[in-house]
This record gives sequence, structure tokens and C-alpha cells, in this order.
Amino acid sequence: MRISLCTFFLALFIVSTALTYTLHSDIEYYPTGTAPQLDKNMLDIYVPAGATETTPVVFFVHGGTWMYNDRSDFGLVGQVMADEEGFVTVIISYRLSDSLHPENTHPCHIEDVAQAFAWTVENISTYSGDPSKIIIMGHSSGAHLIGLLATNTYYIEAAGAEVSDIKGAVSFNMGVYDIPKLYADIGTFASMGYEMMGFNLIFGPIADSAANWYDASPKYHIDADTPPFVIFVSINDMEQIIGGDFGGLGFIFLPGEIQFTYNDLNVYQPTDSFWLPGDHDTGFSDFVYYSTSLGRIHTMAFIDDILAGIDDVVELPMEASISASPNPFNSAVRIRVRGFEDSRVRVEILDMNGRIVADIPVGAGSKPASAGGSWTLPYEITWQPDESIGSGVYLVRATIEDEYITKRIVYLK
Repeated sequence: MRISLCTFFLALFIVSTALTYTLHSDIEYYPTGTAPQLDKNMLDIYVPAGATETTPVVFFVHGGTWMYNDRSDFGLVGQVMADEEGFVTVIISYRLSDSLHPENTHPCHIEDVAQAFAWTVENISTYSGDPSKIIIMGHSSGAHLIGLLATNTYYIEAAGAEVSDIKGAVSFNMGVYDIPKLYADIGTFASMGYEMMGFNLIFGPIADSAANWYDASPKYHIDADTPPFVIFVSINDMEQIIGGDFGGLGFIFLPGEIQFTYNDLNVYQPTDSFWLPGDHDTGFSDFVYYSTSLGRIHTMAFIDDILAGIDDVVELPMEASISASPNPFNSAVRIRVRGFEDSRVRVEILDMNGRIVADIPVGAGSKPASAGGSWTLPYEITWQPDESIGSGVYLVRATIEDEYITKRIVYLK
């Protein structure tokens, strides 16, 4: 079989630039001998290649109606966030309210999540993660639990951490923010509906669960110290969502589940773009499988803003874009900027602390003002990092006048 030279170099490029991760599995997060249910009180850590002590961390809590699933079912989340986005990623298990464990009712779920988070803050630097840059993320019941972790500070403080250790929260398809209102919304058949949804197993029987309802509802614990959130809801979630941002007021209405406003939480950039296509599960699975999905794009923009102060401006023409790819032969990064043909552009490379590590003015007939960059064609730059630049997550920012767009890259030496 004959292989063309072009095919050979393409294959070499793919192999040379493929990112890899290291998996550390089955780590117990309670002190030895104190785990309430050891098989569920463990976590896995996915460490991207080239991670350093400044690498940001994603702490992920899985869904499954507080009754199902395990961290092992969500390994792809760890792989994607480590390989494609460059985060040290922690995936946890927690006690479930299943038929084999009727004793597992609230607050056991959040106690486990808080303990796992406190362990992460204390130990993640051993795995090249930066404990000062932790983003929490959850789907479905996992989104409820990260919401509770970030609002009901009793549990995070009891575990030995602080709510200030959470830099931001990403919530996918979660409607249980106000359990008392949920019960009231169901109306005449509330008691039947409560049991049909399994809430009696999760939050306790109606007769003695009033305190649990408020304790487990994030809405009643929000205050000025609550970290910023980005909240995603799928258009066809549970086939119950009947509206969006009504008249610009920011209301999300899920009949029979919950009603809340964006103002209830410190929500990042509340717009209709946070309504994802698909249903309860596909809205999140698109985030995992597709780097160009709305969920992924807005999540990364949120994280960039929270950790590096880089808020992507959206007023630029749609044709404006940035692409970046590493050169497999000399560790350089080639950056192409499109949509700026009539103006001069400045391209900056920033680290996740918002510090500029390279500053490259670009334009027809222009030359770089500083070392570290060169242009071969207008708006095409080769960034050759100097020796002080290590592997990690960086942001490429292209600026025209007062507007800019950004793109994250994972650079490996």
C-alpha cells in the first residue's frame, strides 16, 4: 500500500499533537476508616499532559436522580476536560438513595460532595491542579448538589473548606432549586407526585421532611458570597419547559418543578443562548461530545472570564475567527486570524491568570513589536514561546480597536 507524503505528515501531525492524560482512580476522600460507604466515597482524577501547579481544576458531580450512576459512568467527562480543554478534572461518586440503602437520604449526598470537595482543595496540588482555580460542575441531580455546595455553606465548612474555594459553578439541566415551591406547584396530587418522583426516598417522608426541604433548596441559602453560576436548561427538558426569557425578565418556568429568576443566583451573562437544544440528557451529552456545542462554548467563555478576567466580546462580525494549532516539529503554535482584513490587529497570548505572555501587533506590512512572534502572511502568526513559557492552558486574544475575540489553546512543550 502506497502512502502519500501528505498523508504521512498529516498522520505525524495528529500523533505529535494528540494530548494525553493520566488517570488516578479509586482515591478515598474521607479520612481512612471513616467513609460511610467506601465504594461510593471515592473519586478519580484526570491529569492532562503537561499540567503544572497552575493548571485549573474542574470538580464534576454526576446526575442520576440521586439514585443511580457512578463516577465510572462519566469517565468521558474527565477525558474530554483533560485532553481537549486542559483541566485537571475530578470525578466523584457519592452515596445514593437506592433500594439497597434506604438510610441514604438528605443530607448524606451533599455531605459526601462537600467532603470530596474539601479533599480536592487540600490535595489537588499533588496532582498538578491549582486549588485556587476550582470550577464545580454538575448535571441533573449533580447540578443540584453543586448548587447546594455553593449556597448552603454549612456543609462545605463542616468538611473543612470555604465557599470562597469555589471560583464558579456550571449547572446543566437542574430544576430543584426550591423544593417547597415544587411541592406547592404540583397542587392537588402533590403527595402522590412527591412519592412518584422518589423524593420521599431522597429528602424524607412528607410528614417529617419540612426542614430538609429548605435545607436542600439552594434558593434559600443564596447570599452575597455565593460564587458566580452559569446555568443551562435544555429546551425539551422533561417535556415540561414551556418558555424562555419572558419579555427579558429572566424567568425560567418549569411547571410542576420550579420557577426561579436569573437574579436568584449570580448568573453569568443571562441570555436565551443558555437554552440548549435537545432534552434532559442530550443537552449535556452535546457539551461532552462536541467542542463547538453551545454548552461547551459558553462554559469555556464563563471559565475564562472567572479565572483570567477574559470576557469574550460578541459584537464582532460573525466572520471574525481565530484558529490555532501546534507545530509538531518545533513546539511553535500557528495562529490564524480571519475577518479583520481591513484593519490592524493585535494578537496577545495570556495565561490563566490574565497575564500577557506574548504581544504581537499584526497587519499588512507590519512587524512584531516584541520577540516571540513573527508573521508569514497578513494575519497569520507563528508563536514560538520562549524558555520561560511552560505547558498549560493559554488564551489567544485578537483585538481590533476596542473589541476582541478569544480562543483557548492547550500548549505542550
